[in-house]
Amino acid sequence: MSPFDPLLRELDEWNFSGEEATFWWRDDDAQKSSPALIELADLSRRYGVPIGLAVIPIGADSGMWDVIADYPDLTVLQHGYQHRNHAPVGEKKQELGNHRARKIVLNELEKGFRLLDAEAKNRNCPVLVPPWNRISPDLYAGLEAIGFKGLSCFGAREVAQAATDLWIVNTHVDVVNWKQGKKFSGDIDVVAQFITHLKNKRLGVADKAEPTGLLTHHLVHDDACWAFLDELLAILDDHPAVTWLSAERVFQSRWR
Repeated sequence: MSPFDPLLRELDEWNFSGEEATFWWRDDDAQKSSPALIELADLSRRYGVPIGLAVIPIGADSGMWDVIADYPDLTVLQHGYQHRNHAPVGEKKQELGNHRARKIVLNELEKGFRLLDAEAKNRNCPVLVPPWNRISPDLYAGLEAIGFKGLSCFGAREVAQAATDLWIVNTHVDVVNWKQGKKFSGDIDVVAQFITHLKNKRLGVADKAEPTGLLTHHLVHDDACWAFLDELLAILDDHPAVTWLSAERVFQSRWR
């Protein structure tokens, strides 16, 4: 029995009812060119699956922009500003919290927004990915003023809109176990995460309009993680219920 069999059975339920199971892929912490970034981009190209690449604006180097230019299925999202923790010791890490003046945080985000807009040009999607998937709701209105049209964190969204023109599309499946040495979570655990979100959507427990989001961090992937992603993409590529959406497509009706 393959560890993917339970996922395929869930997808079969979608197919039998004539429904489309939509997915999207977000990869975080892009900043520089690396063999891991190339491997990620090659996976995207091999299976024709687009990736929303969450880029840290400050420190992004020319090599990374060259990689993005070579792979048309990579779309740039904004990953905070510097990916720097401003929470005090004992609190969960957060860059976009209430630990600093709201004006300072928004000014930084706007600088990052303008930087990515200039560097990424037509590959930039005005979506904010908060570092560590945490952000204070007090910032939402300010994000709209900067020009953000989307927000992406982790977990099934409770509402589709964070503010009047700020739409939420999260990720739901993390392949890395951060509490156990940043290692691959394992086939069974990752497959279970997929099934949980898909089943909850199918049964009406979660918002069916939200695509199931795969979250990766190319810089910390071990060999087992890369092997799993390769096998996962091959299996999903063959299933008739599966449709992969680009970050642009996910947020398209919200920002175009």
